Amino acid sequence: MKKLNFAPGSHLNEAAKELVNAAKKNGKAQGYFNGILLAADKTSTAEGIVAYYREETERRAEAYRNSPKGKKAAREAKERLEKMQQKHDELMRQLPNLDFTNNIAVLNWLCEYQDPSDYIGVMKQQDEVVATFVAHGYHPNVNLHENFKEDDRDNYARYIIGQALSMLQGEVGAIHHVIHHFTKKWKEKFFPVAA
Repeated sequence: MKKLNFAPGSHLNEAAKELVNAAKKNGKAQGYFNGILLAADKTSTAEGIVAYYREETERRAEAYRNSPKGKKAAREAKERLEKMQQKHDELMRQLPNLDFTNNIAVLNWLCEYQDPSDYIGVMKQQDEVVATFVAHGYHPNVNLHENFKEDDRDNYARYIIGQALSMLQGEVGAIHHVIHHFTKKWKEKFFPVAA
């Protein structure tokens, strides 16, 4: 029996082929792939091993979903999603009254919006967010490269805001969590006592 150790990051199809080749040379072969023992003999095919792996992962997933731990995790995930949706909806209610003349208020709102914007399952209104910001003079991807002025409070803030808007209107449709870091740096630079 040949025992294989698949390299980290191995693809399932490649691991199955490797297992079949080892079985052809040694009669039998086995190895763990993502915690599932895969075995082959001289009659095994890579397709059969892949099918077995997929069936076993689905069987385990179904067993977990039906277990008390799985049911608790599903309930908690549903509650987290509901909280994120509520947070999103509350922020959208606040948006029309946001003081767009106050960079701190705008950045704080975007930092709050980041979590629900990046949470899978939240019904987002990112197009409305971007359109509202544009209507108030904030645009995606502003103050890039030579147009960025690190010592200009408004220029720097608009750069951060523009990056957030760019992410919202992009394929992902969510603000990257790095906005918290850049907003913190901006506040420390221009409002060191308040930060």
